[in-house]
Amino acid sequence: MQNTLTIHRPVLQRFAGLLKGGRLAHAYLLVGPAGVGKFETAMALAKLVNCEASAEGQADIFCGQCASCRKMETANHPDLHILNSGRGETIKIENIRELIGHTQLKSFEAQRKVFVIRNAENLTLEGANALLKTLEEPSAHSLLLLTTSVPEKNLATIRSRCQAIYFFPYANGKLADYLINDYHIEEPAAYFLASFTEGCLGRAQQLHQDNLLPRKNEIIDNVIFSPDSEAYFKKVLADKEQTKELLDVLLTWFRDLLLMKTGVEAERLTHQDRKKDLERSALLFSFEDIQELLAEIVRTMKLLNDNLNVKIALTLIKAAMKF
Repeated sequence: MQNTLTIHRPVLQRFAGLLKGGRLAHAYLLVGPAGVGKFETAMALAKLVNCEASAEGQADIFCGQCASCRKMETANHPDLHILNSGRGETIKIENIRELIGHTQLKSFEAQRKVFVIRNAENLTLEGANALLKTLEEPSAHSLLLLTTSVPEKNLATIRSRCQAIYFFPYANGKLADYLINDYHIEEPAAYFLASFTEGCLGRAQQLHQDNLLPRKNEIIDNVIFSPDSEAYFKKVLADKEQTKELLDVLLTWFRDLLLMKTGVEAERLTHQDRKKDLERSALLFSFEDIQELLAEIVRTMKLLNDNLNVKIALTLIKAAMKF
């Protein structure tokens, strides 16, 4: 089942208008941060363009009940093709060639064949160039939906041949309310997740399922408030994802300290569930100290993204903390 809260209804309504007016383009690039709902909306668009009730004027968007909608819901429709790729993966030329082969075939059931390429920034150069011909000479009754959270990593020629649709995250307060009321997440955790994910519902849900809250408190206790973190650092450094998570938590912690120094209200803090600890920590650092630490954390994050050793950088960050 698709999560309806992560589907952006304004985008669906825009596409419904384009469809009714006969102005639907053949390719779209859905742009927005990870977890904002691009893929879920793309799947909903697949329903929209093929909904039997909508085609007959019986539904404004899609009915969700007809045979086409039900098959699209479970990704079992013969005319729906999805290229999935996660972080660090690549979409190779053979994947694109297989997709192109499907674009050249007639539809089995659908009014429009739908092709979803998730995280299009993962296309290899060869794969992207192979896709260009299909974008330049689209087959009739096909719709290509590419999603990306890093638009600048997509070839300019890919971007220029797709209509761009931008996705914006929820305001933190609104997302926290969703998490509390619809997902029954406790208030402190909901406000932390909303701020930490910068309003991205899908990512907030995933991090909640992954039990991030106790891990982030473990990071704070072991790194911020413990004079001896060597064993903890050693454990974290053995895993790149754990190291990234540690840096993300440190970045938001020191950003909170910077905000406190400027008199920002507690409701805007990411770690408001540990407000007293923030106040205690703020006494240990000057405004300049915090700025330097934030700059060092950002530099270390770049080293990690470039797959370089961050052990020395983390040691320097730790050394800059006062107890």
